[in-house]
Amino acid sequence: MVSQEIIDKAAQLILKKRRVVALTGAGISADSGISTYRDRGGLWDRYPEGSSGGIMAVLANHPEDSREILTGVFDSIKAARPNQGHRALVDLEKMGYLRSVITQNVDNLHREAGNSCVMEMHGNIYRLRCLKCGRKEILERQQYFEMVAESFKKMDRVSLEDLLPGLPPCSCGGKTRLDFVAFGEPVQELAEAQAETMACDLMLILGTSGVVYPAAALPAQAKSHGAILIEINPEKSALTGQCDLFIDGKTDDILPRIVSSLKGIGG
Repeated sequence: MVSQEIIDKAAQLILKKRRVVALTGAGISADSGISTYRDRGGLWDRYPEGSSGGIMAVLANHPEDSREILTGVFDSIKAARPNQGHRALVDLEKMGYLRSVITQNVDNLHREAGNSCVMEMHGNIYRLRCLKCGRKEILERQQYFEMVAESFKKMDRVSLEDLLPGLPPCSCGGKTRLDFVAFGEPVQELAEAQAETMACDLMLILGTSGVVYPAAALPAQAKSHGAILIEINPEKSALTGQCDLFIDGKTDDILPRIVSSLKGIGG
């Protein structure tokens, strides 16, 4: 178990730095039941081409497993709810420390938890984007999964492409797509994420492997502008060597303890 001394050290660092940004990866949502894909038994472990081509590459190479793969992905997201780590980030925002969350996750859990400034570099699976006018709309959880379930029923072959005909049209009449970033597509909100990175004086690195770019480049950018880096992860990542403090643990355990420590020292 992580000592209270380490928790208090992290809290003291945050206490002195009023411009905190969180960079989050799949690990923060793991305790909400969403696979990190890179874990043993995860999708990239079972289908190695996914680590370089994403879920689209897996589906293209394993059409016989597409129904099982996609229903598994959507079922885990459907069951997921914000965990204590997500809620602790909301607490840090309410306390006046956290400016923004930069996430690589598409699961909408930071928004559901209540963070007000969230940059989703890989998009949001609950959001539709019009292919004609570019308008974006986040669907309500129930509406979204009813739509997905109805589309799956009509498919002979389950694939992300075959979901498109079942998506509601935009108000302009254009077709829509799920607004997540597939491998090979440009990330979203990169300029905004970089601006937040360069303005912060402390970055929390939470549950990311640090191998997916351009998100993995943000900690070095923050550090080059004088920011302190604190990483919370169950195991060391590609970013650990850059960090001023590494805390070996899960975010849904460590972050609430840091919040409690901040409250205890008058934060």
